Amino acid sequence: MAGLSRAQLLGSLAACGILGPLSVRPAGAAAHADSGDIQLINASIALERAAIKMYGDAAAAHLVSTNVANVTNQFSNDHTAQLGALVALVQQDGQTPSADTTALTAPDMKTEADFLAFALSTERQLASSYLAAVPQFKNRDLAKTAASILGVDTTHVAVLSEALRQYPAYPSGFVS
Repeated sequence: MAGLSRAQLLGSLAACGILGPLSVRPAGAAAHADSGDIQLINASIALERAAIKMYGDAAAAHLVSTNVANVTNQFSNDHTAQLGALVALVQQDGQTPSADTTALTAPDMKTEADFLAFALSTERQLASSYLAAVPQFKNRDLAKTAASILGVDTTHVAVLSEALRQYPAYPSGFVS
């Protein structure tokens, strides 16, 4: 795989730069959060840690070209910001955030395309988990935060789908 073109890279970074800040909305949202809401946030924390680890492991293994690494590093930064916001929400409620990391079953990856396919699968899983969580939150501010993160993660899915030439990113037209 030759990697992303300059236009794709710039477009990807622009999308992440525009959408990334939307993921951080913790101020006051968790004040006296329902225990179910805290459980949902803690599950999301574990998923965010898994995504950060996945991108870090790929970088350490030198599985991606420089151009692709620039984009996946931004994705990792997005997940780090999301993790920070989620941890802050739990702490604002006076509780201890989960220390768990969701275990991801990585395939044998030897090429950039192998990693991008795994990253795409993982980002789809993240997006689906946030989609499922949004209506479960009793606190609507927490639901908005989850929906904001969902938007960023679906952007990751779109960029990874483009890099792999898998069109459309969501064939049914819906995140599922």
